[in-house]
Amino acid sequence: MPDEPRIAVGGLFHETHTFAEHRTTIGDFRAQSLLAGDEIVQDAVDSRSGIAGMIAGSQALGAEILPTLYAGAMPAGVVEDHAMQTLLDDLLTRVRASLPVDGVLLALHGAMVTESSLDAETDVVHQVREIVGPDVPIVVELDMHGNISPDMVDAADVLVSYDTNPHIDAWERGYECAEILGRILKGEIIPTAASVHLPILLSPQATGTDDLPLRAVHDRARQIEQDPRVVAVSVMAGFAYADTPFTGVSLIVTTNNDPALATQFASELAQIVVDLRETALPEFVTPDQAVKDAMASPDGPVILVDSADNIGGGSPGDGTDALRAMLDNNAQRGTIILADPEAVAICWQHQHGDQLTLEVGAKADSWHGAPVEVTGTIEAFSDGVYPCELPDNHFAAFFGNTIRMGNTVWLRIEGINILLTERKVPPFDLAQLRGIGIVPEEQQMIVVKSAVAYRAAYMPIAKRVIEMDTAGLCTPNLGRFPYRNLTRPIFPLDDTVEFSTDGVA
Repeated sequence: MPDEPRIAVGGLFHETHTFAEHRTTIGDFRAQSLLAGDEIVQDAVDSRSGIAGMIAGSQALGAEILPTLYAGAMPAGVVEDHAMQTLLDDLLTRVRASLPVDGVLLALHGAMVTESSLDAETDVVHQVREIVGPDVPIVVELDMHGNISPDMVDAADVLVSYDTNPHIDAWERGYECAEILGRILKGEIIPTAASVHLPILLSPQATGTDDLPLRAVHDRARQIEQDPRVVAVSVMAGFAYADTPFTGVSLIVTTNNDPALATQFASELAQIVVDLRETALPEFVTPDQAVKDAMASPDGPVILVDSADNIGGGSPGDGTDALRAMLDNNAQRGTIILADPEAVAICWQHQHGDQLTLEVGAKADSWHGAPVEVTGTIEAFSDGVYPCELPDNHFAAFFGNTIRMGNTVWLRIEGINILLTERKVPPFDLAQLRGIGIVPEEQQMIVVKSAVAYRAAYMPIAKRVIEMDTAGLCTPNLGRFPYRNLTRPIFPLDDTVEFSTDGVA
C-alpha cells in the first residue's frame, strides 16, 4: 500500500418505491442531503452515516481522502432521469479530478430506480470503474434492503451491507469498508465473491434483524465472519416495493481468493432463509381493534404501527386510517404525526390557542385513505428543527443529527394530539414529539408510520406494540401491487416456487 493512499469517497443514496405516484426530483436531494467536496468531510465530524464511517476508516489508514459528491433523498417514487444525471455527472467529474486514485469507497443504497434504469446503482459503479480503471479496487456499502443484481456483485470488488434493521450500524459498516480497502491495497486479500438470489419477497415488516427469518441468518453470518478466509458477508433482505427483476433476498459472501468457500457459505445462508420463509408472513389487526386494545391496556404508551404508511419505505406519511379509528373510539392521550403541508399552511394563518376546523391527511395520493375533518385547538407552532436525542438512530445514519420537519403545528382534538408537518420525517427519534412539547412517555397510544426502524427510538418506552392492517403504499400485502418487472414465480405471491440455493461465484 502506498504510504499515503489516495482514496476517493462519495455516494448516491435513494430507496425507490416504484409504485409511488410522485417522482423524486433534484430538489428532493437538495432538500435532504447534498454535499460536495470538503463539505462531506466537514459533515462527517458529527455524523453517524456510512460515508462518515468511510472517512474515519480512511483517516485511520493514513490515506489522503478525496471527497467527491454525496447525495441522499427520503424514500419516495422513481428518481427523475434529470436528477440522476445531474448528480452522477457531478460525481464522475469529481472522481476524474481526483485521479490518480488508489481506491474508491462508495455509499449506495441498492434499491434506487430511475426513469430509465432498473439497476441505477450498478450503472454508477460501472461508470466510476470506467474512470479509475480495472485495477483500482472499489468497495461499496449498501443498505441491507438493496435489490442486488449479479452485475452489481461483479462490478464492485467488495459489497458490505448493514447488519441491523433498524439501521444503527451504518457508520461501523462504512469504517469496515475502509478497512477492507486497506487490506486490498496492502496485498493481504484478493476478494472473491459468490451470491445467491432467492425467489423470496419479504415485506419490510418482515425484515427486522431481531426477528425470524433474518435473526437466524445473521446468527450464522456472524459465525461465518469469524473464519479468517472470509472478508465480508452481506445479507440483503431486498426492498419489495421496487419493481425490478432483481427484487428479493440475496446472500453475498466475499472470501480471500477462495470462490468455492464463498459459494458454500452463500448457499448455506440461503438455505436458512428458504427453511424459515413462512415466518416472514405477518399478521395484523384492524385499526379499530388496535385502538380498542390500546385503550384497554393498563399502561402506555402502546405503539400502533402503521407500516402501510411507512415513510422510510417511500410513503407520504399522511395516511388517516389510524386517526379515524382513534376519533371513532374517542381515544384519550393518543398521538399521531401527519405530513400535510396544506393543513400546516392553514394553521399558520391562525394563532396559538385558536380553534379551527379543517381537513387533515390523505392528500398526497389515492393509496392512504381519505382526508378527515377535525375541529381542534392549536397548542404550539414550531419551525420543526430539532437535534436528535438518539445519536445512533436510523435517521442520523443517512441524513445527519438534526431533524427538519418544516413548519410544524401541534393540533389538539379532544384527547388526541395531531402533529402536522410540512415535510414527511420517519419516526426515528423521540425529538419529533418532545421538541414541540408532546411528552411521548405520557401518551396512551402513539401511531408510528414505519415498518421496523421506529424500534430504536420507541421500543425503550413501549409497553406494547400492535401492528395495524391499514391502507397504504407499504402494505405487507404484496399481492396488492401490479408488478411488471419482478421475476416470477416468487414466494409468497405464487403457489409453486422452486428454490435453488446454489451460489454463483
